Amino acid sequence: MLEWASIILTVLLSSYVIIVSTKKKNKLLCTVGKMVSMTNSMMASVTIGTVLGIMLRSTDLSIPTIISVMIGMSIGFLTGRPISQMAALEGITAGIMGGMMGAMLGMMLQTTYMELMMYFLDVIYVIVMILLLKVIDKEAHKQDDAMKSYKTI
Repeated sequence: MLEWASIILTVLLSSYVIIVSTKKKNKLLCTVGKMVSMTNSMMASVTIGTVLGIMLRSTDLSIPTIISVMIGMSIGFLTGRPISQMAALEGITAGIMGGMMGAMLGMMLQTTYMELMMYFLDVIYVIVMILLLKVIDKEAHKQDDAMKSYKTI
């Protein structure tokens, strides 16, 4: 049950970040877009990879790795593509790295610490996503202020 709740939380929050960053794509610089794409894909793929590593312990490491890398790459692409190709590429590569790390972590955990790690990753994930949304909002407002001051000159 905890595994599915973690996956649903990750999918919903990552989707929300994709939607927000797409709506504000014209107000985000390439460097900010790269950071947003990388953060969203890395955190999602680490979290999902760890959960899949825990859920699919009886299989080989390749199955959770492949699934989490594909999810991370997709999230990275969807987050970064509206902003720039460079941001999309940054998100894709971060998704690859996070998916591999998450799957390895999930497979190597001792059974006594699986729940603790999932709770820990969920809390860290939510905190990072809140901070990421604040950065997106702040950077978008910064660009709005720059445009307003430019128009008054």
